[in-house]
Amino acid sequence: MSGTVLLWLVGTVAAAAAVTWLFPGLLRPAGWVLCRLMYRWQVVGRERIPAQGGVLLIANHVSYIDWLLLWVACPRPVRFVLWSRYYRHPLLRFVLSWGRHWTIRIDDEVQRPHTLDACLQKIAAALQLGQVVVMFPEGKLSRCVAMRRFGRGIERILRLAPQAVVIPAGIYGLWGSWWAESGGRAFRKWPRWRPRVWIGFGMPLPPDRSAADYRQAVQEVLSDLAIADSSWLRPLPVLFVRQAARWRLLLRPCIVDYAAGNRRVLSWGKTYAAACCVADYLRARVGTEPHIGVWLPTGLGSALANLAIALLRRGVVNLNYTAGTAAVHSAIRQAGLRWIITARRFLERCPLTVPEGVNLILLEEILESVTTRQRLRHFLAALLLPGWLLERRHQLHRLRPDDLLTIVFSSGSTGEPKGVMLTHRNVGSNVLSAIQTIEIQRSDRLCGVLPFFHSFGYTVCLWAPLAAGCRAIYYPDPRAAKDVGDIVRQEKATILLSTATFLRFYLRRCEADAFRTLRILIAGAEKLPVSLQKEFEDKFGVRPLEGYGCTELSPVVSTNLHDLIVDDDIQVRNRPGTVGQPILGVAVRACTPDDQRLPLPVGHEGVLCVKGPNVMAGYLHQPQKTAEAIRDGWYCTGDIGCVEPDGFVRITGRLSRFAKIGGEMVPLERLDEELHDILQARGERYLAVAAVPDSRRGERIVVLYLSSIAERLDATLAALAQRGLPPLWIPDRRDCYPVDSMPVLGSGKLDLKRLTEVAVELACCR
Repeated sequence: MSGTVLLWLVGTVAAAAAVTWLFPGLLRPAGWVLCRLMYRWQVVGRERIPAQGGVLLIANHVSYIDWLLLWVACPRPVRFVLWSRYYRHPLLRFVLSWGRHWTIRIDDEVQRPHTLDACLQKIAAALQLGQVVVMFPEGKLSRCVAMRRFGRGIERILRLAPQAVVIPAGIYGLWGSWWAESGGRAFRKWPRWRPRVWIGFGMPLPPDRSAADYRQAVQEVLSDLAIADSSWLRPLPVLFVRQAARWRLLLRPCIVDYAAGNRRVLSWGKTYAAACCVADYLRARVGTEPHIGVWLPTGLGSALANLAIALLRRGVVNLNYTAGTAAVHSAIRQAGLRWIITARRFLERCPLTVPEGVNLILLEEILESVTTRQRLRHFLAALLLPGWLLERRHQLHRLRPDDLLTIVFSSGSTGEPKGVMLTHRNVGSNVLSAIQTIEIQRSDRLCGVLPFFHSFGYTVCLWAPLAAGCRAIYYPDPRAAKDVGDIVRQEKATILLSTATFLRFYLRRCEADAFRTLRILIAGAEKLPVSLQKEFEDKFGVRPLEGYGCTELSPVVSTNLHDLIVDDDIQVRNRPGTVGQPILGVAVRACTPDDQRLPLPVGHEGVLCVKGPNVMAGYLHQPQKTAEAIRDGWYCTGDIGCVEPDGFVRITGRLSRFAKIGGEMVPLERLDEELHDILQARGERYLAVAAVPDSRRGERIVVLYLSSIAERLDATLAALAQRGLPPLWIPDRRDCYPVDSMPVLGSGKLDLKRLTEVAVELACCR
């Protein structure tokens, strides 16, 4: 099929070239026909381009035919700014040789100041004549889904042509195509059959913005296109069924499980058959209940339960077995659960008391009810039936993007857990964006140790390998450092997802060769200190990369990745101290704390807001809180930070992690970091900072510390003043209290709610 597609494509291009060579006026119509034949493309916002006057159209640059798509999508004749390095390829030089009248070429010698000025003046002159000029400010093709930094040449051009209007444009869907530098070099891979491509135009912008602000505008256009494209995505259960039906994967390992202590392996065919058997058992018992709970650790049983519920087109609620009874009962009550899947062996370790009217379904009972004939029937269905027919067999074609997939209850670090409703659109788009951004391949082996009640574990550890067609390796206890290290080494895992807290365990207890096979190690859920990154890399030879996300955002927002180096081209994707660049289809901006609808210029610090198809449907039964959190499609994270000119997101604190003392705001996160830096903690947590009410000054700072640093505490507090911090920031020694351990959540993240409660209890007893 791929060879036929390639021959068809070459023949179509040759025929179009012959016709347009004889009749140059047919070049643009021929381009339109060619685009329609190659892609299912749609244009959004074409009416935003002014009917007359100079227009500078700036766009992202992911492929060698971006110019062609913009050319046929724009309602007005355009001229392109092209660097000579782009038309060194014989095919491109042949095509562009017809376009001398609609291109502005810039030679590689543009580094010379007088040559650069001449080129910029040429572009400005075209704008002054009222023409539409298309420019790719990145300067060269992007080699990953993230855009490069925009050049400052845009600002100089607009100073020469101040009457021009700037239109941000985005091209979405071409990443991974035959024309892009992804999944192999351009022109050296098999083309896909008519993928869906979007071209979008944003609102006109004035010519007095910075290049970074224009880059931000293009990023927001791409997020709008991603939202539109998410209506056409296949739901995750469909992707799993389609992967399981592939003959090349049918007998390959899908899940490797260590939850029971011994190694168990299920192929893709057996995983599909097992999930179908569990679904058959549930279908006969749960009736029409819309939500089903799961009380299981990370492993094969939990994965099959989640898959079976998804095949039944019901919403799943993975209950937090590390939370207290009150939090669990709150989740059961809010979700209206009547059925919870668990296992007898797990109940012995983590007992579950359920309210009246809630029934438990034991995995052991399900397995006892499954017959050999039933398993064989489902396996043969995967072997003999095509994926689209299996999809119909489970009636998955009835799923809609906004149907509920899961309810993830927040960690409760700042209050009572809230039920976050995530749809197939939310989680599916986040999974596929993460796969493309992280570049998860079928040859990868993803080690999942995070619990499925954690949104990061649910999205990336459960669904990402099932959607990507790679192997998932499960172990239920991320704190068992030696076991995790041994499993990663034995299974030759290439991807590991963790948190900073768990990395500290691995640093102390694992052998130096435990993580040598890892290609990517991403830590999220909490801040990853740069010192911990360096120490981990020095010992294990792999550098942890910091990512960022929120439960309400399905959850992945951004991540650092290893720099891309191809010949002499380097694309920076890792900046220590930041949480990386947004993943595909997600936009991040900083807004004013008083009104989150007012964006700040790039580089200014404010409250971070996120837009994309991954933004939750809302909080369960809490429409008012949903309206407060999501405004005009932007979700307010509550984190304080800024977006840097090249898109890296830097988080400096939490909106709720400020103490108001004498009318001044004191950042507790910053104070926490300073204290640990003085202690040379190397990623260890020795203390935590909280704020408690004070009758005199509004609030005061309280420090909870471990007894191991008691002798160094006085010197540590004294060193704060030597660092030039304001006296208001420095805690009183009398407000420092020893504790046996730090309050943490099941994910290893600091439990802010419990921290405040302990601080208030100790401060009131003083």
